[in-house]
Amino acid sequence: MHIIFDTKAEHNSQVKSLVTEFLAKIEILEAEYDMPIIIFQDGVLGSHYIKCSLLATQARQYCDFNARLDFSKTESYRANRELLLKNQTYLKMESDASKGREFNDIIVEYNTSYAEEKPLKIWGGQHRLSAVSKAGLNQNRYHGFRIYFNLSKQQRTEVALISNTNISVSNDTFDRMMEETIFGDTLRNWCQKVGFLNQAEDFPDVGSKSEKITVKKARSFIVNFYMGKEKGSGLESNELDNNIYEPYLTKTGIKIDDQYKSIMTTNNIIQDGALLLAGQKFLLLHKTQQKAVSDKKAKIDDRKAYRNKALVESVLCGWSYIAGVLQSHPDRLNNHYRIPQTNPRVPDPLNADAMSKFKHDSDPPTYRGLGTRSAIKDRQRIAQLFLAKSMNKDVIIDKTFMDEAVSQVVGLQALAKGYMKR
Repeated sequence: MHIIFDTKAEHNSQVKSLVTEFLAKIEILEAEYDMPIIIFQDGVLGSHYIKCSLLATQARQYCDFNARLDFSKTESYRANRELLLKNQTYLKMESDASKGREFNDIIVEYNTSYAEEKPLKIWGGQHRLSAVSKAGLNQNRYHGFRIYFNLSKQQRTEVALISNTNISVSNDTFDRMMEETIFGDTLRNWCQKVGFLNQAEDFPDVGSKSEKITVKKARSFIVNFYMGKEKGSGLESNELDNNIYEPYLTKTGIKIDDQYKSIMTTNNIIQDGALLLAGQKFLLLHKTQQKAVSDKKAKIDDRKAYRNKALVESVLCGWSYIAGVLQSHPDRLNNHYRIPQTNPRVPDPLNADAMSKFKHDSDPPTYRGLGTRSAIKDRQRIAQLFLAKSMNKDVIIDKTFMDEAVSQVVGLQALAKGYMKR
């Protein structure tokens, strides 16, 4: 069988050898008709691939749904998102496959370094392949594949990303892929060490549905801790409450956030005991909040938004930032780490219901809620709330306390604007 390189593809003997090996192992339609196999090369990162057609039975036998970005590490987890087997689009796909529908541009990588019995690692079209596999022998038709060879880790990640660029793939999935590519399993190991994730558990595909911490939120927690720590180290105790603090929310998607990247390259988060303790104290707050809201005796709606109040981005960022600020102020740090008090009127530590209805006098008529958004305005207010809480041991976050904390921020902002006008 004739193997040739496309005119825009750089000749690579190792790639050609792997293509030859693949053709010797797996039957394709092109071989039956003695058609030439053309090796193409992507113009961005130089990844080599071929286009060919495989029977459904071949795909079922050789395709691996558990592709890994870093197969050199045994603890590397599967990179693809979970199959949405109850999604109506998928069910239609499955129905079409059972009637003989042929699918194209299924993207796989030929890789025998792990799970050798299934050398075609799926990066794009996993739902189509699942539908094809379920159709079984009754509809053993040819389907179009793009098969990559000899990928580097960076190339593999790019293939995974471009293969999943559609509206149904969440930013959480992209974040997870990029995280493992750039920083390996460090963030995941830290979250497991803290308790955000169970041992052997990975970050979720869609955090809002799983009620688990996402890559973005874990990154934001770490960034805010170190940013707050740097800020607090330059403040005297009598200066703490006279500043407007701006917790940071890391960017998400196909590019690593610059602030996060800088912090990860200059800090060993696994060995940082202070960061670990902060994470554990925050987790305790989260679990206490969940338990209080889930208590059937409590006079509060058992809503997901209330249970997971601590994981709201503004709350998580504000809490972590203040934990960092107070590293240089141990007495107030101890108060910060204490769970807010409750009473019959405030049954949960974060008083989620009252927060959701909060409105300051300075807010526009349409504004409602404290710790319900991710905007900088909410992050500033939540930071001030937790800073105010750190002044005393036993604090109840009631409406009066919220109003006082937010008024402090509003006042400082008004004062700053007044100075700037001079």
